[in-house]
Formats: sequence, C-alpha cells, structure tokens
Amino acid sequence: MKVSPVQFAFLRDLLRRRTGVVIDDSKQYLVVARLLPIVRQRAIPSLDTLVDRIRKTGDKALEKDVLNAMMTHETSFFRDKSPYETLRQLVTEMIPKRSAHRQLVIWSAACSTGQEPYSMAMLLNEHFPDLVASWRIRIIATDISEPVLARAREGVFSELETNRGLPAELLKKYFRPLQGKWSIVQECRRLVEFRVLNLNGPWPALPPCDVIFLRNVMLYFDVPTRASLVTKMRRVLKPDGALFLGGAETMIGIDTGYDRLAGAGCSYYRPKPRA
Repeated sequence: MKVSPVQFAFLRDLLRRRTGVVIDDSKQYLVVARLLPIVRQRAIPSLDTLVDRIRKTGDKALEKDVLNAMMTHETSFFRDKSPYETLRQLVTEMIPKRSAHRQLVIWSAACSTGQEPYSMAMLLNEHFPDLVASWRIRIIATDISEPVLARAREGVFSELETNRGLPAELLKKYFRPLQGKWSIVQECRRLVEFRVLNLNGPWPALPPCDVIFLRNVMLYFDVPTRASLVTKMRRVLKPDGALFLGGAETMIGIDTGYDRLAGAGCSYYRPKPRA
C-alpha cells in the first residue's frame, strides 16, 4: 500500500505544524509502515482515503492517532550511560545548595514509554536513599503522545526492553516479575509524574527545574523550532541547573545563551549568567 506524493506532503506539513517534527521524502516508507495498522484497524480502504478523512472531515481523534503513529518513540534504560553518571555528580553537588528547601525537580522531556524517568528514579534510590526518604523529589515526565504515556504509567516492560541498558542487579532490585514481563517497584513509581505536553505548543505551568533531559529530541526539529525550544527551556531551568541534549545534538548555530560544561563523558548546558 502506498500514499500519493500530495497526501504525503500534507502529512509532513501536518506533523510539522502540530509537533514541530520534520521528516523528509526518504521517510515515506516509514510513514506508510506506521499508518498501516490504523488503516487496517479502522477498515479504511487506503492510505489516501485515511488522509482525505483528516483533510475533509476534521476528525481530531483520527488526526491524533495518525500523529502519534508518525512520531519516533525510541528509548531505553540508562541510554548512553554517561548522562546518568553526570546526573549523579550534579545531584551530589546540588544537595548542599538545595538543603534549605529540600526539593529537587528533574524534567524528562519527551519521555516516551518511561525508561528515561524510571532510570532517574532508580539512580536516586540507588545512590541517594536519604534524599529520597526526606526530600521532595519530583521527576516530571512529559510526552506529546497519550498512548505512550499510558504505557509509561503502567510501568511494565518486556524482557527485550529490560535487556536494553538495564543492569541485571538493578532489574533484580527495582522490578518484580509480572506475567512474563517486569513491573517497576513503587519506590520508583512514586517519584515520577507523567503529563501530556507538546514541546512545540503552549506549555502548562512548570516548576523551576534543577535538571532537564531533552535528549535525542531536537534532531527531529528544524532550526527555528530548536531555537525556540531551548529559549523556552532557559526560562524554566534554574540559573545553576543543567540541560542535557543527545550525543548528536548541539547548541551551535541554535542558541548563545548557554555555557557548555564537561560532565562524566558527556557535556551539558547551563544558562549564562545575566549581565
């Protein structure tokens, strides 16, 4: 099954306008593969018919399903490792600075099915048990897709998912077997708040953040969207906070309002002091 060039152009524009995500012509095969389940589930004759329904009827539920299907939700536990080691070091440094208010806020932006925020929760439980017991720890995990957030809230992962990046000792300590899968323990669940948030749209009120993970997200956006996003991030991030991008992402040519700092095998960004 194929989609016509005109209809594919409409889908590309719809995705860009609604989410900021940009795809090129080489991804047409991927879009077709991701939309076929919707076509079959709804008994729609063709992909062109699917697009016509969105264009002509304004079916918002169908549009949302199509947008969710077109986006990439790649993730894994402790992805790339070094950002988490750097996070551990930063939390150690922040403890005396935050001792008066005894609160730590970490934002996992574009959290997908939850592996990133749950990795943060495991790290805090593992290395800072006293902090977890006596401070208010908030890991705010957001994503545009309601279906993937539903999976994240469930906190249940397959053997394949737990085998990707999760050390065996942490699997044993922080997960329980459940019907052939693995369910994360309450000690980690209670630290994470899942919310729907479109990074390319208006943001709800967010508390000042000590750390933000915006990893492997900007590479899907065009330059103006990236610039707008990191500018908005700077308004949410505390002056001595840390913004993490993906290993293939950079601020070069995007924003000059951050200093790049060296972490444990990776870099992170901090807002430049105001003049």
